[in-house]
Amino acid sequence: MTTVMAKAKPRRERKKAAVRAHILTTAIELFSQHGIDSVTVDQIADAADIGKGTVYNYFSTKEDIVVAFMVDFETRVQAKVRRLVASKGSLESILAGFIRFQFQMKEPYHQFVRVFLGQMFLRTEQFIPYMVEMQKTIDPPLEALFRGLQQRRLIRKDVSVPDLILIFKTIHLGLTSLWAIEGPPFQFTEKTLKQEIKLFCQGLRTTT
Repeated sequence: MTTVMAKAKPRRERKKAAVRAHILTTAIELFSQHGIDSVTVDQIADAADIGKGTVYNYFSTKEDIVVAFMVDFETRVQAKVRRLVASKGSLESILAGFIRFQFQMKEPYHQFVRVFLGQMFLRTEQFIPYMVEMQKTIDPPLEALFRGLQQRRLIRKDVSVPDLILIFKTIHLGLTSLWAIEGPPFQFTEKTLKQEIKLFCQGLRTTT
């Protein structure tokens, strides 16, 4: 039997990844403690014990740091979201719970979500690579969710799964924008979430 070994990354590449991760961790800790606006790049460099130029080698702005963190965090969120694919209950409760769970995980980083959305709308061209990377982690759990719901006869099988994913992500983005703008305790977001999911589900239920 032949054993295939994963090829190790070159030392230079590993070092660069380690420096990037260190800057990211240091900056996010400072942002969480003092707020994004109150922290300077000089302070990030000092806390990370590196030069200011090194920070700029990896991130053009403080907002870029936040976006990079949220992309990484999204990967961790989606890894946990996968367990919701087998959730029990009504179609509405499953889909609402799918979104609600992600809001709960991101609540400690509410201010970061605001920055993330702002960058997405203000710097769309530069943001595209981040969006492409995020879709790689977001789409598989959604595909598993909707195909599972079809197999359980909670959703009509004549509805295209790619279409369902696109529409559901559009709803999720709109709700995320509302969630980011409103802030805790998110009462209006919760009310709107229930209403939108109810309407979304009306055309999806099987007739038998």
